[in-house]
Amino acid sequence: WIYIRSSNYASLPAPGNRVGPADAANMPKIVVSPGGASALNTQSGAHHYRLIGIEFRPAAGYFVNNLISIGSSETTVAALPNNIFFDRCYIHGDPAVGGRRGIAMNGAAVAIIDSYVSDFKEIGADSQALWSGNSPGPLKIANNYLEGAAENVMFGGADPSITSLVPSDIEIRGNYFFKPLAWIGTSWTVKNLLEFKNARRVLVEGNRFENNWPSAQSGFAILVTPRN
Repeated sequence: WIYIRSSNYASLPAPGNRVGPADAANMPKIVVSPGGASALNTQSGAHHYRLIGIEFRPAAGYFVNNLISIGSSETTVAALPNNIFFDRCYIHGDPAVGGRRGIAMNGAAVAIIDSYVSDFKEIGADSQALWSGNSPGPLKIANNYLEGAAENVMFGGADPSITSLVPSDIEIRGNYFFKPLAWIGTSWTVKNLLEFKNARRVLVEGNRFENNWPSAQSGFAILVTPRN
């Protein structure tokens, strides 16, 4: 394993405790500059990285499509990046202009744990805190704060680049799915809290789902709707 972690690690909450914006003072920053694609990208086959206590964000006023991109349309499972973990990280879009997606989880064995993912919102298109469409799994999403306008977390929505792949063996446990009430009446595209369009063998346990309303769709907390 390669560990990339804050030099102020001792000042962060202990493992098993979720970080928040107040912990950013003890986190190094990886910032997307205007014109940049992502704060973090992976090469095919990259593996066994654990990132701990890092803040990922765009430059002020900059809208980013994928703040963190795991995977780059690989066409075989063997080529996918794998074993990429985010532990106690603060991952957020710009508060004024938003961002499309916090993490595109298109690798094998990806985990987001004890983290805070917020301010992913867009006008006229879907935005998510976390999304996966080209991962065989397993995927672990545990004890995070997750904030996204269209879908806080979604699986599928487009054909995977690996033929017939279905994201599988997914654990979603102990998270806080939240949409700020301040978004009501705004132009952000608001849909659902958790949506599955392509997934199987999923455990959703002990989560809190809060605030949803009819907007760009009827507005469900949890929507299971198989389609590409």
